[in-house]
Amino acid sequence: MPYLFSRRGRLAPGNVVDAMTWAAKITEKVNAISEIPVTLWTTEFSPQVGTLSWTTVVEDLSQLRTLDTKLMADNGYLSLVEEGARYTSDTGLDDGVVSLIHADPDAVIGEYASVVQAIIAPGSFVRGIEVGVEIAQRAKAITGQATSFGASQTGVYGEVGWIVLYDSVETLQSANEKLNANVEFAQYLDEHASKAYMAGMSNQTIFRKVM
Repeated sequence: MPYLFSRRGRLAPGNVVDAMTWAAKITEKVNAISEIPVTLWTTEFSPQVGTLSWTTVVEDLSQLRTLDTKLMADNGYLSLVEEGARYTSDTGLDDGVVSLIHADPDAVIGEYASVVQAIIAPGSFVRGIEVGVEIAQRAKAITGQATSFGASQTGVYGEVGWIVLYDSVETLQSANEKLNANVEFAQYLDEHASKAYMAGMSNQTIFRKVM
């Protein structure tokens, strides 16, 4: 089962040009060392403006352990990490690992990504996973966009999420409009998602790929 790893942090106010230049440099450095591709994303049209997220997909966690060991042994990378302290907020960086329970085989790297997160209601873990996969499959049938579903292995216990990649912002808009206009999809959410997930705990974020 593949895993999606992310390292996320928010830029401090000011120095946007310098901060994004640094983010690009450290991404290039990581990819020069890593055997697995790492991509850089930033939030767009969403809360937490200025949030950066580095992501990669691995088949097992040992790949992440190997990459981290290589990075910690590289002085050039460590220097860039120290440099980044002037650009990131005081809250620091957060790592996350998501187990891709339904990894859509048609998913490819796009220019935009939409991530919807929810928390499984107490006593509904099995049903929450079943409904999550069903939602992903229904969404793809309606929009034509590859939709993956996973469960967080770190952070909030019981958190799950749906990830959709798009080749353009126009494609993202079109897919959302198709979902919003589909009555059967809305009825399924009302009947099943409302019971499987905790009310008021869902959120949606749009990311744009930087590199």
